[in-house]
This record gives sequence, C-alpha cells and structure tokens, in this order.
Amino acid sequence: MAGDRAKHVTTLFAYGTLMCGERNHARFCGDALSIEPASTTGRLYGLPDGFPPMVGAADGIVHGEAMTFPDLEATLASVDVLEGYRPDPPGRSLYLRRVQPVTLLGSGSIVPAYCYLWHGPLPPEAAFLPSGRWQA
Repeated sequence: MAGDRAKHVTTLFAYGTLMCGERNHARFCGDALSIEPASTTGRLYGLPDGFPPMVGAADGIVHGEAMTFPDLEATLASVDVLEGYRPDPPGRSLYLRRVQPVTLLGSGSIVPAYCYLWHGPLPPEAAFLPSGRWQA
C-alpha cells in the first residue's frame, strides 16, 4: 500500500539547503516547476556545519517549500545522494525519505510530499529551532 500511495506523490518538501536561494537549490532543484511556501509536522534542528536535520514529531511544525518537478523521480535520485538516503537497506541512511502531509500556505491545501527525515540519534550539538525555520 505504501508503494501505491507513493505513486501519486508529485511534491518534494524542502526545509533547508534545497530551498530557493540556498546553496543546494540550483544544483538539485533548479528545474522546479513550482515552489510554494509550505509547512509540515516535525521538529527542526540546526547543526554547526550548516544543515538542518528534521525529525518526525506530531507536536512540532517545520516551515519550508513545496516543489514540483518535470521529472520527480530523477530529482529524488539526485537528492537521495545528497541526503545520504539508501533505499536498500534504508537502515544505513543518514536521512530517510518519507511521504507525509504538507500544507500549502497560500491555499491551505494539504498534499502528500516526500520529506527527508533524520535517521538515528541527533548529534549532541544539534540545537532545536522552535520557530521551525532554518536559515543558513
């Protein structure tokens, strides 16, 4: 069933270096067809080396951008490498790619989107970002 659900996902949720204007946007997301302000549930942390891990949490909010692409599968393949996601076996991944509901802030619509969630314990230097917003 999860595979069937994933076939209908057309959106990537970015909350860090993939967002428009950030250091990895042009290389990995420069061909985005649409970029909309969005939010999802989770908790966001900052790390000294300049990237933000997001962890799943129903009681938090993370702000970012919902993006669509001409070839989402190709985009995900390159972003998987950046995020250290290994689908087989995912247990060895730095981040896990998951589908979760994302709210488009302009319309209030809720869409399923791929999100990269930190896998494993957070490093001790991770600082919780209560605003749910990351900036380089």
